[in-house]
Amino acid sequence: MGHHVQHNSSEDSRDRGRPVLRRVTRVLTQSEEYPLAQASRLSSRFRLAHPAEVHDFPEKGNINQHTFLVFAGSPKPKEYLLQRINERVFTRPRSVMRAMVASIEAQRASMAAGRLSPGDEWETITLIDTHDGLPYLDVENHKGYSCWRLMVKIPESRTYKSLGEIAEPAERLRVAGEAGRGLAMYSDFTSRMRTDDLENPLPGYRDTRLYYDQLRSVLAGSRTPEEAGELIPADPAVRHSTEEHFLVHLDEPEYRRRVDDPEFRPWIDLVRSEEAFGITLLEGMTSGRIRRLAIHGDTKLDNFLFSTRTGRVKALVDLDTIMPHSWLADWGDMVRSLVNVAGEKERDLSRVRVDMGVFRAVARGFLSTAREVTPAEVDLMVDAPQIIALELGLRFLTDYLRGDSYFKLGPADPPDLNRVRAMAQLALFRRLRERADEARRFIEDLRAEFLAKPPQESSPRGTEPKPHRGSPNGGRAEA
Repeated sequence: MGHHVQHNSSEDSRDRGRPVLRRVTRVLTQSEEYPLAQASRLSSRFRLAHPAEVHDFPEKGNINQHTFLVFAGSPKPKEYLLQRINERVFTRPRSVMRAMVASIEAQRASMAAGRLSPGDEWETITLIDTHDGLPYLDVENHKGYSCWRLMVKIPESRTYKSLGEIAEPAERLRVAGEAGRGLAMYSDFTSRMRTDDLENPLPGYRDTRLYYDQLRSVLAGSRTPEEAGELIPADPAVRHSTEEHFLVHLDEPEYRRRVDDPEFRPWIDLVRSEEAFGITLLEGMTSGRIRRLAIHGDTKLDNFLFSTRTGRVKALVDLDTIMPHSWLADWGDMVRSLVNVAGEKERDLSRVRVDMGVFRAVARGFLSTAREVTPAEVDLMVDAPQIIALELGLRFLTDYLRGDSYFKLGPADPPDLNRVRAMAQLALFRRLRERADEARRFIEDLRAEFLAKPPQESSPRGTEPKPHRGSPNGGRAEA
């Protein structure tokens, strides 16, 4: 239900002798103030039409739990989402908002330049300014500050939690293809964002070298920063965010049991043997073989919006994890999750399989649409899902060995959940590698079909590899 505040102007005889409720004049802390009351109060700080009514938003994600649905204006109210950035996860929320605004502006500039093909639809997030003309609201309290933003709820759209909720096989493949198209459009629209001043909102995230250093420290039994030594990053922000994950948090008997587990030890050995492969994308960016761009950072299926009218992809939302990296990390993470038949908590590893039909649909959707890709990047499209599966398996594995300090367990979770996740993800890595030759042949067929035209002039930045330009029946119109 919406939040309504009622005030009594007088007491009748039945209420005499009861305490009189009076208006509280001090600012309540968030823990004291009823969430809907706080959301209602904060929504008035934005440039909204009146009247405004605030409701809980049941589709909120796992991270930004303070998300509310706002109806504003009359006679046909518009829908908005009021959201607080979770500063426990995103310790630099203002930096998150700067990157979000830059991404929105880049997408709009690309569409204004005519880079959206006829028949395609794409919408960006619209931020509503505060009365002070700012795209977000700073709320300060005794603990520091939090950032709140108000966004127009994109109309006529829907999401899918996973392909598994789609019963019809043909529709599953269609949606997978649309997700591939959506990633291509978003990546193209934002490919010219500056990255020199772009901060990682999650310091250390997607740094595969750092994850391997954490494993080395944990396998050495480090229990203090001094014992971890130079394995801990020197960068103050990264160190602050990651230091505890270099350390063992278990008592010695339990730590030894986990490390010496004969069933688990082969997975530790597998991860260690694949380190050179695991840092392929990082090495490629360092050498200049592939570009370092502003990527989305969280390309799970439920961050794509699909039109309820046409079924086509129309937006990629949740812009909290924009960071400098290769678009291949976004591609690899999306493919890794979509082709995984068994899911991430499967104990029966014989059930971990790769759905090649989904792979082909996503790859066709992406390469039929992408314009800003280079030959060297396309060369790595088969490796990228393997790399991200390996990286995630490494993260689960290390977290289990040190005592579940990052992927924390809930009250109902089994104590070996991160062990299960690690084994399932590393089994997926193996299955992806087994299908790599087949996947590579398909990517080469798509390259010939959609990317056969010779590259045209390079981007204005001038120092990057020249991207492919899509063919007339596969790519989007030139700006």
